[in-house]
Amino acid sequence: MRSLPFLLATLLLPSIAWAEPPAAPPPAPAAPPEPPPAPFWTGPRIAASFVVGAGIGAIVAGAVYAARSDEATAATEQHCLTSDPDQCDAEGYALRDKATVDGRAASTALGVGAAGIFLGLVLAWVNPEVHPSPTQPQVSIAPLLSGEQQGIVVLGRF
Repeated sequence: MRSLPFLLATLLLPSIAWAEPPAAPPPAPAAPPEPPPAPFWTGPRIAASFVVGAGIGAIVAGAVYAARSDEATAATEQHCLTSDPDQCDAEGYALRDKATVDGRAASTALGVGAAGIFLGLVLAWVNPEVHPSPTQPQVSIAPLLSGEQQGIVVLGRF
């Protein structure tokens, strides 16, 4: 009688010999390529740079008008009395009016220029492409009717 190991070897070896090798694991999917970086000059940045440029131009214009106002004010001293600056000849009154108009233009241009620079910096800081919001903005409008109040309620999430 044959031994048990011989019998097991006879039964198992042919099946092991004809067994196919295990298949190679499927290749890992390739990682998607990274998107290219966003361009630096986006729409909001271009708008912000134009607004800041306009603000700088307004400040320069305000400085020019301020210099013209100072020149006209200095020129009025030759046409007005030093004891009473309100008594001037016709040229003195014209120079005083010119100084007043140029001074107001300077003040306005300097204020508009400062506001333009501030607004441009705010536009550059609140750049939606640099600071993406995690959710889409949502706005809801609902009527408000009560015994004491009437109106509209606007709710938003940004």
